[in-house]
Amino acid sequence: MNLNKTLIATFVTVALTNLTAIYATAAEQKQCDTQACDDYIVVTGEVMREPSKVNTDPKKPRLPLPAYDGSGYLKTIPGFSVGRKGGAGGDPSLRGLGGSRVSIVDDGQHVYGTCGGRMDPPTAYISPESYDNISVIKGPQTVKYGPVGSAGTVLFEKERQQFTESDVTGRASATGGSFGRQDYLVELSGGDENHYIDFDANKSQSDHYSDGDGNKVQSSYDRSNFNLALGWTPDEDTLLEIAYGTSDGSAEYADRANKAREINNENLTLLSQFVLDGDLITNIEFQVYANENDHIMDQFDQGKNSGVNVRRATAGGHLWLDMSITDDWNATLGTDYMFSKHKGRSIYPTVDHGLDDLLNKPFNDNLQYNNLGVFIDSDFKLDATEKSSSKLMSGLRVDQWQTELFVAEKGKRDDTLISGFARYEYNRNNSQYYIGGGHSQRMPDYWEIMKASSADLSQKAFDLKAEKTSQIDLGWIYQNDIEFSASVYFGKVRDYILIDANFDKTVAYNVDATIWGGEAALNYPFNDNWSTQTTVSYSHGHNDTQDVALGQVSPLEGRISINYENDNWTAGLFWRLVAAQDRVSIGQGNISGQDLSESSGFGTLALNGSWKHGDAVLISFGIENIFDITYSEHISRSGAGNDIPGSEPLFKVNEPGRTAWVKLDYTF
Repeated sequence: MNLNKTLIATFVTVALTNLTAIYATAAEQKQCDTQACDDYIVVTGEVMREPSKVNTDPKKPRLPLPAYDGSGYLKTIPGFSVGRKGGAGGDPSLRGLGGSRVSIVDDGQHVYGTCGGRMDPPTAYISPESYDNISVIKGPQTVKYGPVGSAGTVLFEKERQQFTESDVTGRASATGGSFGRQDYLVELSGGDENHYIDFDANKSQSDHYSDGDGNKVQSSYDRSNFNLALGWTPDEDTLLEIAYGTSDGSAEYADRANKAREINNENLTLLSQFVLDGDLITNIEFQVYANENDHIMDQFDQGKNSGVNVRRATAGGHLWLDMSITDDWNATLGTDYMFSKHKGRSIYPTVDHGLDDLLNKPFNDNLQYNNLGVFIDSDFKLDATEKSSSKLMSGLRVDQWQTELFVAEKGKRDDTLISGFARYEYNRNNSQYYIGGGHSQRMPDYWEIMKASSADLSQKAFDLKAEKTSQIDLGWIYQNDIEFSASVYFGKVRDYILIDANFDKTVAYNVDATIWGGEAALNYPFNDNWSTQTTVSYSHGHNDTQDVALGQVSPLEGRISINYENDNWTAGLFWRLVAAQDRVSIGQGNISGQDLSESSGFGTLALNGSWKHGDAVLISFGIENIFDITYSEHISRSGAGNDIPGSEPLFKVNEPGRTAWVKLDYTF
């Protein structure tokens, strides 16, 4: 379905007209608090309320209905795109930068994927609804959370409760939808002034979905997650917690013949937090963790003697010291360590026979990382008056990497990488303005190193240079009865790691690139019952070395919703518009995928509603892709592996057709 570019231009014009209305009526508006501004029962868009940062509540129903995993959820946040493989395991991309350029932090842990074909990116092991907050820090504007994400950092966070008396709270939710979609979640928290226990368990499953033409897309999945945390709070300033979690699942994909028999994770963490009365050090946080992924992909069920079992073990931790240096100067001094080893085993079709032979074979080490990082992150108040204030945020980080390759051409390398940022923020009346500059240096990841070297196709790309991103971010945030946020960015990437499939083998090599773009979001209440949410995002990438477009960059996208609320009822329409993308580099991209072709624009319409009974019960429902159109995202994977009996292979993995869902939430 082609979407006329005039339609996109009209959408942008409407957004700019609304912006003019904001500025013209600002003096007449009353200040609203954050909770009031975020009081949408079904969330369809996110307004940035802090410079370079978006916070969202993953427990609220969202449109479009996310997949069960982290990437499906991130897709609902403006600026993100997800390369679809099937119903699960999508790879998130932020501002046109994908793969390890997006740093995923799972409640303090770094959990890396295992599959050489990216069946299990880090977000595959995350069930978003079991977390209390998701924060997206856009661009290299933090140095605190381990290796810096050049595109951004995503924090999936859980809150720790300290009970003042014996109490129990809980929550349960169930979702049912088209194509056999079923999600179940139970959360319980209980404790007293000295102890607490947190427990959550969830299960998600779905059959193969159909696109708008009724063609089945290989996309079924089944996943369960379990987490248990025990805490000790001897006083209000001390917290000690030990937590255990496990996640297991299976999935099928439309872009490949292999099926994921197992996508499992097991993790253990120990956390301690202390609030101090010291003049210099005010807080201490110490956390250690260990996790292991176990992944089996095979074609045994298809009568083919082909299978691979890979594992990745990661362990690490951090120590953070919050300091009050002066009344106007606060800082965090920290260090963190991470160790990660990848290993695997596979079937030799002429010798081995089936799953049992695979599981009886020894593992062979592939690649190992060690990283020690130190950083300082500071917040300096410059001035404050009755009407305005300003501050300077800055950070500097040094990472010492040791990498060892164990395959045929064994090798070792040591890298010292330096990252940092500085951001000026100015607040006046209801507006925040900011400008920030950031620089990140990123090690080549496992998937990039294991590609062939462009200089010698028989060798791995172990000599790739570290990727260096320098970027400027500029933004404006307005908060009143009306909310508006806008940001633009411009960056230069030296030694960008490009994945190129236009050789006899897929290779990885360094080029220089330019990136720029921006996002805008608006929450506008027409009256007590009617409101609108609007977002626009655009990313542009250019391969300067080869003077072509940078691969795997999504086109201009706009989202607009019209919402109605009256007493306990809500209703809404959600319209998503995506422009065509003709800036492509066929066969080039990143570890998540490469450009397949130019793509057509499309527009989809969705309907949602909800009914709330007191503070305990919420029923929400929706119908997505109402007109049942057939379409695919620009960064979608090839659909050549779609081999369900009666279905057809696809050029790209198409998105679901008309989808209906209903969700029940109960809180006590």
